[in-house]
Amino acid sequence: MGSAVERLIAFRYLRARRDEGFISVIAGFSLIGITLGVGTLIVVMSVMNGFRVEMLAQMSSISGQLGVQSNRGALEPTPDLLTRMAAVPGVASATPTAEGNLMAVAGDRVRGVVLRGMRPDDLRNRAPLASAIEGTPESRERYRALCKVEGDKPIDWGTLKGFGDDFSVVIGRRLAELMNLKVGDRLQLVSPVSVATPLGVMPRSAAVKVAAIFCTGMYDYDSNFIYAPLQDAQHMLNLGPNVTGIEVFVAGKGSTDATRRLLMQAVGSEGWVFDWFQANAGFFSAVVAQTNMIFLVLTMIVIVAAFNIVSSLVMLVRTKTADIAILRTMGASRAAIMRIFLLDGLAIGGAGTVLGVVLGLAFARNIEAIRQWLQRTFDIVLFDQTLYLLAELPSQIEWSEVAGIAAMALVFALLASLYPAARAARLDPVEGLRRE
Repeated sequence: MGSAVERLIAFRYLRARRDEGFISVIAGFSLIGITLGVGTLIVVMSVMNGFRVEMLAQMSSISGQLGVQSNRGALEPTPDLLTRMAAVPGVASATPTAEGNLMAVAGDRVRGVVLRGMRPDDLRNRAPLASAIEGTPESRERYRALCKVEGDKPIDWGTLKGFGDDFSVVIGRRLAELMNLKVGDRLQLVSPVSVATPLGVMPRSAAVKVAAIFCTGMYDYDSNFIYAPLQDAQHMLNLGPNVTGIEVFVAGKGSTDATRRLLMQAVGSEGWVFDWFQANAGFFSAVVAQTNMIFLVLTMIVIVAAFNIVSSLVMLVRTKTADIAILRTMGASRAAIMRIFLLDGLAIGGAGTVLGVVLGLAFARNIEAIRQWLQRTFDIVLFDQTLYLLAELPSQIEWSEVAGIAAMALVFALLASLYPAARAARLDPVEGLRRE
């Protein structure tokens, strides 16, 4: 933009003389404001993207990308239905589950929990649940690191070898901590489903043994879910041979929408098919709304910095009145004068944008390490697992968003430079020399 002479003059104007120091201070604040605004936007958008992606990935890895429920209450997972579902292109597995709310009692501790019944082999093949117990050394280390115990006490994670032989259960790490339970302990499960006894109608209950402890890194699962053999869960929930749903995993990176349409044809009138985004539409809609609101609020930082560009360029034009008049008398056109001051504004905005992108990407890539350091140094909680449901602060950089934020900052800088540049271009050379 502009000739070599125009660029030379524009950049010389940015190097203020001693009597123009205040102008450089304002320009510096403009640069810092744009840097902070762009960097903050990149960090916040990366964290919000990571939160959304990680939550969806965690949910789908534990409960499948698709689900099937009956149109009329409980669903009977007949071999024919499971075979038809497994034959659908894109379906990796179809797992029947029985789920319901119970009361868990251990000593003097009582807590509402979610009982989820699964076939033993299905539980062993569910990586987020079984990896901390019987996975590879790498997977065990990763999942166990998500649920560290205070003081780094060793944890007995148990085993899944005996799961399914009797009414044994697998509980989350946080639930074990809240209920003061360890592998081998027993707890009482009380179901709201009543059963007739010689003493009258009583709630259905069972004493179960903790066979293993799992850790997914999601606080909701680790503190509220209890996994039990499918037939025992069906008995506790009084479902008979029925289940509450069938969890479906999509193979590889196949299209969930395409698999869902084919699955609907295979299931027919026996049930309805949904994906986990539909099941949690309220949650993800709230995340999107919050992301948009944060984006708008933080954009104001860039706009305020752009207003500083206006003030700094206006003052620069006033101090360079004689220079502008001399340039005009030497033959410089109005367009050339305008381009000189546009270059000044874009130089401030461009430098701030580049620094903001670099700073934002550096923070976004190391946000979890920075959070851990801040928490250890200042003994504060910056990311509460009980509130955000994740054990680590996620970050997902979307390069299209980074490019959009940078382009937006440059556009604001250009728009902020238009008025001062136009004012300089309209300056009458005779009037400018007379003032001097």
